[in-house]
Amino acid sequence: MDKYEIEVLEIKGEKIETWKFKINTDNKDSVKLLKEIVDYINGTNLKLVIDPIDEIFANIYLYPQDIFTPIDKDFFIERINKIVE
Repeated sequence: MDKYEIEVLEIKGEKIETWKFKINTDNKDSVKLLKEIVDYINGTNLKLVIDPIDEIFANIYLYPQDIFTPIDKDFFIERINKIVE
C-alpha cells in the first residue's frame, strides 16, 4: 500500500494532482530521504511545499506542473513509502 494521498488542488485556476504525505522531522532517515527528493526535483518543473503541522510533523505536498513521468513516480513512491514507515 502506498503511503501518500492524492489530492486535487486548484492553483491559479488550474487543477493539479498533488501527492501529500507526512514526515517526522525528528527522524534523520526520513529527513535524508526528503533531501533526496528535493535534490531530484531541483532543476525540474516539479514543486514541493512543506506545511508544518507542529514542531515534529509536517505535511509535504509534491506536484508537477503537468504530470509525473513513470520514472518520477517510481522514484517518489519508493522514497515516500520509506519516509512514512
